[in-house]
Amino acid sequence: MGDVTIADIRYGMAVILIVVLPVVTSFWFVIHGGIRVWKSRPTWLAYTTALIAILFTLFLIIPNLRMIGGEDLGTSPLLMGLGAVIYLSSLRMSSRIRSHLSFRTFAGLPEVQNEANELIESGPFKVVRHPRYFMIIVSTIGWALMCHFTGVYLVSAAFLVCLLLIIKLEERELVSRFGDAYRDYRHRVPMVLPKPAMIGRLFV
Repeated sequence: MGDVTIADIRYGMAVILIVVLPVVTSFWFVIHGGIRVWKSRPTWLAYTTALIAILFTLFLIIPNLRMIGGEDLGTSPLLMGLGAVIYLSSLRMSSRIRSHLSFRTFAGLPEVQNEANELIESGPFKVVRHPRYFMIIVSTIGWALMCHFTGVYLVSAAFLVCLLLIIKLEERELVSRFGDAYRDYRHRVPMVLPKPAMIGRLFV
């Protein structure tokens, strides 16, 4: 067995992204896309359906990893360094965001179980309505730059488009759950891209 090269590490990172992004997409499309159904059904049904969607996604992806990965564009120290800085910044945001969200919220349980939670407007939620998704966008960009494969860029771009659709589905549910309070919040706070002067508040 030969020594592990930077190219090997980049390919391993590419595989992780190619697998994780479609899995995340399939999970949230099932949860948010079927939310009106899940509210009147047992909770286990929503997550069992999501699991089936994830397994089907993996069934399609795993045998085709090399093809999906596309062309290796080579190791670029500049892009690896830039990508690492961007990705690490997303980790800093993550700790800030997680302090305002429980695991139940991350897993979508309040939506599925139609819980009457309070609308969160503090901390990073003063900056954008969906700081968790902004963090995911930043981390995806950083990770993709470090990988530097054509397929990774394409998968990441497709994921970001899907993420916008997921956000739209989630917003529809939030309006249904919080009514005028969320409409007012939506009017005051950007959806996912913060104003430049406010970005710093996602880190403190």
